[in-house]
Parts: sequence; C-alpha cells; structure tokens
Amino acid sequence: MNLTNLTELELYFANHFDTVLFPVLAEIYQSKNDYRRAKRVCEIGLEHHPNSIDGQFILSQAELGLGSLENAEKWMKKVLTQIPDHTSAATSLPMVQEQLGRSTRTLTISWNRALRVDPNNKFAKDYLSAKKSNLKNKKGSKLEPLPKKSSEKQLPTDISSRLATFTLVNVLKTQGLYHKALDVLDILADKGADQKRVESERKAIKAEL
Repeated sequence: MNLTNLTELELYFANHFDTVLFPVLAEIYQSKNDYRRAKRVCEIGLEHHPNSIDGQFILSQAELGLGSLENAEKWMKKVLTQIPDHTSAATSLPMVQEQLGRSTRTLTISWNRALRVDPNNKFAKDYLSAKKSNLKNKKGSKLEPLPKKSSEKQLPTDISSRLATFTLVNVLKTQGLYHKALDVLDILADKGADQKRVESERKAIKAEL
C-alpha cells in the first residue's frame, strides 16, 4: 500500500478502523486543512489505540484548526503526560494557553518547559524575559503605571521558524490576527512550503482585511 496515496489509505481505513496507520491518513487530511476529517479519523483510531502519541497530537492540531482551543489544550497535555519532552506539544501548548487566558503561573510553567525542550524557542524567550522585566519594574518603582490591557491576545512579533505551520496560520485567522498569520506565511514560504497553498492562504486572508 502506498502510504502517500490518499485514496488507498481511505479505502484501507474504511475496512480496518483498528489499523495503527490511522495517524498517517489523519496527517494527510491535516495537510489539506481538512481538520474535520482529521479529527474524525483520530477519534476512531484512538478508540482502538488510546495511547497513540501521534494520534493524540494530530487530534490536538485538528482541534486547533477547528478553533476548539480547550480541546486542543486537553490533548496536548495528554501527550505531555506520556512524553514530557515532546517538542511539538511542549512548544504549542503555552501558545494555546495564552489564547485561553490561562494564569501567569500556568503560562510560566508551560513556557519554561517549552524552553527546556527547545532552547532556541523565540516565543518562550520573549515571554520569560518580559516576565522578568515586569518583576524588576514592580520592585523598582511603585508609582509606575501598569500598561493597559489589550483586548487582543498578543503574540511575539518574531515567530520561530520551528513553530511556523499552516495550523498556526489557521489558529491566528480564527483569532482575527490576520497580519500575524501573513507573517507566518512569509516564514513558510522561506522554508520552502507548498507555494500554491501559501498563496491561496494569503489570498483568503487579504480578502478579510
């Protein structure tokens, strides 16, 4: 069986719901932005293989693509419970938690873990350095006014190449962060990602601006 052939995989999966290959099919759907099908394949596959790390992580990404941030968080945490140094889950989780408005303590723990598994993680460095700076400012001046809270969740301007994915593009679109989504698309283009898909996403985003 050709594992890159969508039709063959679909036919095989239809007759073998218990196959360990379900993450392969789900990943293909994911790459096509077909998050609904990716989610369904993972849900079926995980009924037979509940400890599949690949299945759990792809499901978290499908939930992200569908805008279900709490479900995405749940599955990422499940992956990290089994593999604490799972790089993709560890670096994605705090980004999702920022969007969900989780506590400073929770974010600090998650960003520290992200930095531990990926020492070059720009997001983690930005968050943790800003936190240290804020603590110093609080100790140094009681009269300094606190910055006004923005209604828009802020993400670091410099996006790590490692974290730039089409799934992240979709998450940013869901949150209305269109300009940041365009920045991620620029990074994907530089990385040699599917240019047709990059241009298609750019066109769709610009239509929203």
